[in-house]
Amino acid sequence: MKIPYEFELMGKTIVVRFVTELLQESDALGQACYRTGEIKILDNSPTYKITEEQQMHTFLHELVHWILYQLRKDDLRKDEDFVDMFADLLMQTLKTMRL
Repeated sequence: MKIPYEFELMGKTIVVRFVTELLQESDALGQACYRTGEIKILDNSPTYKITEEQQMHTFLHELVHWILYQLRKDDLRKDEDFVDMFADLLMQTLKTMRL
């Protein structure tokens, strides 16, 4: 499955950007940026290699943050364990779907 470059969520366009400086700036593989309407995902760089599967999981993780933000479920949105488990379940579903 490919990561989209943008998508709509409750009428808001979310742009997905691959950035190399994310790890140095925030020590993260991804970031949901609510003010700018973005999801940032770490791109490969000479100092850090990230697989496509890691990028997909990161995208799903940040997507869950965005969904919970739009639903105004801040307690769940800030629960990194919950968000990561939700992303794991989405990833497993996508990887094992039979079409």
